[in-house]
This record gives sequence, C-alpha cells and structure tokens, in this order.
Amino acid sequence: MPFQNLRVNSEFFILHRDGTPYIEVGSVSGVSNPVPEFMQQPLPYGQPPKMVVDITIKVGEQTVTFQKIPAMSDIADANFPGGGNMVISGSRESMNAEVAAMRNRSSEILGSVEHHKSVMESCDKMLQVLNPEFAERQKQEAENKALRQELSELKAMMADFFKSSEKAASSNNSKKQ
Repeated sequence: MPFQNLRVNSEFFILHRDGTPYIEVGSVSGVSNPVPEFMQQPLPYGQPPKMVVDITIKVGEQTVTFQKIPAMSDIADANFPGGGNMVISGSRESMNAEVAAMRNRSSEILGSVEHHKSVMESCDKMLQVLNPEFAERQKQEAENKALRQELSELKAMMADFFKSSEKAASSNNSKKQ
C-alpha cells in the first residue's frame, strides 16, 4: 500500500540497518496530504511532479515523523530525525523482501571470503615479483616478527629463572637461621 494511502493505526515497519540490524513495528499516527517535492529544475513536459508525504509513527512510547517520503511508494529509505540508516514501509510483504535481500547480500559476502583471501595472497606474490624491495621488506618484517617472538620467550624464561633462584636463595637463608 503506498504511503499516501496509509491510515491511522495501520501497522508500520522500521528496519534499522546501522550496526546490528533490527526491526521495530509501530502504528501510523498521521499522514499528511501529498505535496509536490520541491525541485529546482523544471520537469519535462507532461511529467507530473514527484509527490511526497510526512508520516507520523508511534513506536512504543515514542512518536517519530518521517518527512518527504515518496507518496506512491510502499517502501523507502529514510533517515531518522536523530540520524540512522533505515528502511520504512507500511507493507509487511515489502519489508519481508527487504530483509530477505539483506540476508542474501550478507550470505554472498560470507561465501566470497575465501576467494578474496586467495586473491590477496596472489597479489602479495605478484607484488614480490614486480617489486623486489617489497619482497625484501616483507622478508625483514617476518624476520623481525620471529626475533620479537624469540625475545619475548627469552624474557619469560629469564623471569622464571630469577623466580626459581630467588625461591632457592630464600629457602637456603631460612635453613641457615
């Protein structure tokens, strides 16, 4: 159902896409009459201006107004007055399709992770062939990392040695007294 046809107390869905996505269900408190969207350039002859509405929604105890929403659409991207990336709709079916599309996009991205890891490894190898200084720098970084690891292991061994020698010295001192 287009936004301009929503009625008071109609169900309304707000999909928050920032961070961890979640959905809120509210009810329509009011819908303004459609008005032409302000445009600076003239429209081609015969093309009607894009109409927009303001929709006031009650979600829990909070009332929110979405402004300049396309009147003839049943789903739209919206920016919350306090900020945020969201999709709004008065249609459960449209919101189901949006959530399914979001899930499919994430699934495709997760499926391509291994491919992109192998592309990065291949690119590193090609850069080593094309740029000997890059290969040398990577070799030095690997050597430095190995040396740092060995140094930290030596520090741990020395600390253990000193602790055990202090214990032995203190036990010898207590035996002498």
